[in-house]
Amino acid sequence: MALGAIALFAFVTGCVVWLRLHVVPPDCEDPDTLALVRRSLTGRFSLPRSVTIDTIVTLAGGYLGFRFVCEASLGGIDPHDLAPGSSVPGIVHYVSQLTADHQHHEVTVSIHPALIWERQQ
Repeated sequence: MALGAIALFAFVTGCVVWLRLHVVPPDCEDPDTLALVRRSLTGRFSLPRSVTIDTIVTLAGGYLGFRFVCEASLGGIDPHDLAPGSSVPGIVHYVSQLTADHQHHEVTVSIHPALIWERQQ
């Protein structure tokens, strides 16, 4: 019985390790994920290169997750460096996952403006 339990434990451990290496994408704080997010922020959203990704929170995903849903605050943005009329971004949401063939890592990014309180006359 003990040999059966050890064999079962070894099999389950092997399956978990294989899944983690071949199916689970990099998590929210992984340098590859953050590089893809940064590339999207500076390229697609035209934010200045001084933008920083701070206070990263994993909203969904785990050790054996098939995707990670993440949220982070943005810093290092001078409103004067943005295009006229654009709002100051405050939060970035991103999803880290592997493509359908499990060969490539992709990140989907969206940004939300920071709420700025202004006195109205």
